[in-house]
Amino acid sequence: MVTLRVWLAGGVLAWSMAAGELSGQPPNADIALAPFTVAGDKANELRPVADDCLGQLATALAGKGVKVSRLPSLDEKTLARAKPARWAVLGKVERKKDMISAELRLMDVASGEEMRSYFHTSADPKEIAAMGARAADRIAAFVKEQRAPQRD
Repeated sequence: MVTLRVWLAGGVLAWSMAAGELSGQPPNADIALAPFTVAGDKANELRPVADDCLGQLATALAGKGVKVSRLPSLDEKTLARAKPARWAVLGKVERKKDMISAELRLMDVASGEEMRSYFHTSADPKEIAAMGARAADRIAAFVKEQRAPQRD
């Protein structure tokens, strides 16, 4: 009976640790990411574009040594949920007539201040999705600059 309890307790502990890993919330994340908002999308065609842009951003940041956490949702009012990450990227993909616009904003989690913003407009959904990888270059450079010791 004691062995069964130890086994069950160990299983619960292992499951809770795995659930933490699956949630994408490493305690030392630099940047928190959540699915981007989508507007003006009557046929639900932009959700895959927004998700692809987010995926390319996350992959490119990780490839540049930036630790990323994933959240199910995040906006300006709920930035505190991104902690312990120091920054968060909020994104919006929107259709206006025949054009798709994307905006990514790098936010300081503690202050809510917008640190950087990135915009792109195109009729080509693939070009909008690729914006994530392009923005990652600049975001990674910002993070590395902020990590560096300040010189007087």
